[in-house]
Amino acid sequence: MQSVLEILQSIGVFTLGILARFGLFLAMVAVIVVPALLIALVVRGRAERRERALGIRDVDGVPFRPDLFYAPGHVWLHRRPGGRAVELGLDGIAQRLMPAVTAVDLARPGTRVARGDTIATLHGGGRALEIPAPVDGTVVGLNVSVVRDPALVKREGYGRGWLVALAPADEAYASMPRAGAAESWMRREAQRWNQFVEHQLGFAAADGGTLVAPAPWLVGEEGWSALTQSFLRP
Repeated sequence: MQSVLEILQSIGVFTLGILARFGLFLAMVAVIVVPALLIALVVRGRAERRERALGIRDVDGVPFRPDLFYAPGHVWLHRRPGGRAVELGLDGIAQRLMPAVTAVDLARPGTRVARGDTIATLHGGGRALEIPAPVDGTVVGLNVSVVRDPALVKREGYGRGWLVALAPADEAYASMPRAGAAESWMRREAQRWNQFVEHQLGFAAADGGTLVAPAPWLVGEEGWSALTQSFLRP
């Protein structure tokens, strides 16, 4: 009988030891995970507030900012207050071309560009994406933030993820669509995108309004060339 009690006591001590270690493990996980989750929630909350402040909304699966001018090659233009210069960035469709941006090369200030000349090159997913100038002009500034943190191009593509500032040769860009006209154009482009990747590249369109975004390495050289030429024409 005494032996049985000793065995049970040993089992109890062993079990309590296991539970104590498991509890310590859970406590350590909580110390690491809970702050990380809180930080992620704070960061996401700030991003959502910035998007609301800029008026960004969803248009057929594409994020859209109504106060910008939109060029045919899916580059947006935002006039800087008190001057002629415009900031240039990528709209929601152009951002879909790269699953991630790991490096950014930008044209230097003072560079004169013609419509269609490369003003930025984005690197990611084993591809290099050349961004054409939407208008003639002179580069007057660049965004060092995206050089240091290339992920900004996608994370805050309609704000802090702008690429270069350009002094346009004229005011012709003011005739580009914006507001309601730009929203209608974006809807048509979203539909054209899904039709292109489904019929030309063979990727089935997604349900629920989300654009298909095939990884660059899956579409092949010919498909990648066709996709960029179709949607990045200046």
